[in-house]
Amino acid sequence: MFEKMIREKTAQQSQQLEQWFSKHSAEHPLPDDVEVVRDIDYMGDGAKCHMMDVYRPKGAGGVLPVLFNIHGGGFLLGRKEVNSLFCADMAQRGFVVICPEYPLVPDKNVFEILRSLTAAVNFAAAHFAEYGADAGRVYLSGDSAGAWLCTYLAAIKNCAEIAEDAGAEPVSVEIEALGLISGMFYTRKLDEVGIFLPKLIYGADWRKSAFRPFMDPENEKLLRSLPRAMLITADGDFLRHYSRSFAAALTRAGAKCKLYDVTADRKLPHAFSALLPEYPESQEANALLADFLLGTEK
Repeated sequence: MFEKMIREKTAQQSQQLEQWFSKHSAEHPLPDDVEVVRDIDYMGDGAKCHMMDVYRPKGAGGVLPVLFNIHGGGFLLGRKEVNSLFCADMAQRGFVVICPEYPLVPDKNVFEILRSLTAAVNFAAAHFAEYGADAGRVYLSGDSAGAWLCTYLAAIKNCAEIAEDAGAEPVSVEIEALGLISGMFYTRKLDEVGIFLPKLIYGADWRKSAFRPFMDPENEKLLRSLPRAMLITADGDFLRHYSRSFAAALTRAGAKCKLYDVTADRKLPHAFSALLPEYPESQEANALLADFLLGTEK
């Protein structure tokens, strides 16, 4: 009954997202100075959920830093194309941007999603020379649930205990920094997010899971396993308090963290800089993010 209700609600939200995306992409086509290779099969199984897109600035010579971008959607919906303008924007800023699709809840749980994304990163890393990508400058960015996935991919890379309890292998490359946009960091809070998420994303026996301590993003081992991170939120973001709380926890743990919290003349929505990169406020946020990732901020 619960799963049926979730599927029905998700179908409604997916339809709304598709309607918005169709209108938005028609009004804002991809820029001509970015080239895109679409639907590269990173698992070799032909599944739509195992495809990735690669964005690169046209005419750029040499090897460029790599940004993996993971779309949001509450683990339940969304697709890589929704982030295409953000990926193109970051490519214009000098990155090779790799945007993988991944399977969604409730068909898969987050551990299976993490394993799929690990496969995507490792496949891409094996083809960095082909993409003109620099294996020594690899970054992750994500919005909403994508920010959670970035956080835990990085933690799994740097903490063997977290990797073991998640049943996931670490990615094959070092992750230098994170860009976390409107992150859905807290999955067990008794609020509109956490009230239903644990069973849905971790599985029916989540309370007995060895991973349970790490479901708390403020777990000290997890915080200390993360690279430097920039968090982006705004006054219209319904998860603004999540970014503020997680930034404070990172700071307490001694991690290098920057919180970019925007109050503008208009209320900027959840994941504004990823979904609406044409906004002037998004342009500023994305420029700051690029500088933060590359370590060139003033």
